Amino acid sequence: MTNLASRRRDILEAALAQDRGPGGLTTVALARRIGFTEAALYRYFDGKGAIPTGLLYHLAEGLFAAMGRELRPEEAEGPAAIVAQLQQHLERFAAQHGLLLALLLHAASSRSEPLLEAGNAVLEEYGRRMTVYFVQAQELGRLPSRLSAEELSMHWICQLLGGFLRSQLGRSPWVPHRLPGFKSFAAQLSQPLHSSRDPQ
Repeated sequence: MTNLASRRRDILEAALAQDRGPGGLTTVALARRIGFTEAALYRYFDGKGAIPTGLLYHLAEGLFAAMGRELRPEEAEGPAAIVAQLQQHLERFAAQHGLLLALLLHAASSRSEPLLEAGNAVLEEYGRRMTVYFVQAQELGRLPSRLSAEELSMHWICQLLGGFLRSQLGRSPWVPHRLPGFKSFAAQLSQPLHSSRDPQ
């Protein structure tokens, strides 16, 4: 890692330590925290909007690394084990990546083109990785193929974002695996491909 990249990472880690959410992130407070002037901070980030954009990519990098460790369909024996992997992923997501979702929602309402592009790129990559996971689970016979992997990925992201938004608006704890969206999604995954109600 170059010295510039290393310094940028240190600054982003300091921004995360502020724990003020995307709306409360100020360059003045951040510069003071790391012993910089604002002008010195801008040598590493081109304007205030570049810091949330950098944070979005930084957090996404951690999320994608965690996905590779947590979402392993080859280690699951069936739908219940897939649901358990997804629940573990959600629990870690809630514990470590709530700010990432907050930044994605912030990006959606932002006037900053780089932040909008970053939010879209991160969400697309997350959706692509979830699609790959569901494709593998179906190909290995761990999940029924009632819905395509793309549809499952879209449903997953919708319930994830919707549950987070609902908890934020209601000022309630975000415990995603306890929300109706996850329970409904899990029930859909666990349902046999042919139920007794299906016509013969």
